[in-house]
Amino acid sequence: MASTNGASPPPPPAAAPATPPSPSSPPLASPSPSQQAPDQQPSRAAASAGSSSASSSSASSDAGAAADGGAPAAASGLSPTAALDLEIELTKEAEVAQLRQEMGELRSLLIAQARLVQSQQRHIQQLEAAVGLGVVHTAASSSAAAAAAAAATADAPKQAAGARPASAAAAAGGSGRDAAGGSGVVDPVKSLIIEGIKAEEERAKRLVMAAELPDRRLTGLFDARYHSTSWGATPRDMRVLPKRIFLVRHAESEGNVDNIAYTYLPDPRVPLTARGWQQAMLAGDRLKAQMDAAHGGKPYKLFFYTSPYLRSRQTYEGLAQVFMPEQVQGVQEEVQLREQDFGNFQDAEGKKREKAERLRFGRFFYRFPNGESGADVYDRMTIFEDHLVRDINAGRFADSTSLVLVTHGLALRVFLMRWFHWTVDQFMCVFNPPNAEPLVLERALYRLSDSSREVIKGCTEDMCQTSWTPRQINPLDPADSMLLP
Repeated sequence: MASTNGASPPPPPAAAPATPPSPSSPPLASPSPSQQAPDQQPSRAAASAGSSSASSSSASSDAGAAADGGAPAAASGLSPTAALDLEIELTKEAEVAQLRQEMGELRSLLIAQARLVQSQQRHIQQLEAAVGLGVVHTAASSSAAAAAAAAATADAPKQAAGARPASAAAAAGGSGRDAAGGSGVVDPVKSLIIEGIKAEEERAKRLVMAAELPDRRLTGLFDARYHSTSWGATPRDMRVLPKRIFLVRHAESEGNVDNIAYTYLPDPRVPLTARGWQQAMLAGDRLKAQMDAAHGGKPYKLFFYTSPYLRSRQTYEGLAQVFMPEQVQGVQEEVQLREQDFGNFQDAEGKKREKAERLRFGRFFYRFPNGESGADVYDRMTIFEDHLVRDINAGRFADSTSLVLVTHGLALRVFLMRWFHWTVDQFMCVFNPPNAEPLVLERALYRLSDSSREVIKGCTEDMCQTSWTPRQINPLDPADSMLLP
């Protein structure tokens, strides 16, 4: 047998037969030609040569197999199925690498766009600050001019008194004439001062309106100067505008108490509960108290818009009955103020499955079978607001008139979303207000009051005002926000 150090063992006796090697022992060394019998040397020499070449190739193969850890020596030894699987795997890896490269390029593009939007926002803010500074300087100059004119008017009688005659009679006569004439001189001077101040205010307003601000609509951004509630579109006389706009969600209905009502009653015919009637009348009392306090005993009027659904019309009845007939200018049904259509007769179990599916799909864009999505409600609310703003600008609600919109929870939120230009993500953070809880839009571009904003959970102060600056929209995923500068 071969030793572990590579030395050849002594040859076995010639008469002893060769024993086959055991599987666990190394192979026996072949005897050299010199140790064989003379008559066997020629034939065995050739055999030995062939055996040595086979042994060398076998040794080379064994060495290669040992180097590869026992793997096949060539890919050609794979079965057709294994080769096909390997080719599919390599193709998938190449496709994944290509997708990763494309995603990286897209992310870089989005980051560049986000930085461009931020730079435009900073530019807009700088322009607004410059315009505001110019208005402040103009107002300061106007105040200084008015103060100088008032000082000159106060010094005029003293200078006139120093130029009077020294005689007592002449002084007395002159005093009478100066008193009479003084009353005639002071009024024109005051009038000139007031006219100058008004002219300066008008000039400042013209400067603001004619400020060299680029039209942001040309760059794909929102420009509030051309919004229907901005100074670029509203009437110059604020008296033609309604004093305020009230938004009221209907009072408690049978559907709010038990959803089974929708299985046997059409949604437009679901009525108020007894508690809902009480809520509507109490809301009317609060509304009247607020109007009385705001107008200080002066006459006022209300104009109602209501959803055609029964629970909204009954809520209107509860609100309006606390006012005098002459205080209610009118009421108008608006189909666009109705609730989101969830389908026809609603199967309770099916509606549960659909609402679960809506959570997976997205609550704003999910459209119920035979019904609407939140985006559909947004579209029809846009049409209503466009008509409403045209009526407002035309002076339909002038003469101390306020508007009351009686609608539904989601429709009310969509109204605010459209009015204040909320994003979908902002809308999803806002919850329905309580039943029969009036919300107020004050007449400063009709912004939501602080007390009303506290009623709507999830509504922030930034979401309840109109600004020239476009809303900051992150085009990246929340996980990529850290990439922004």
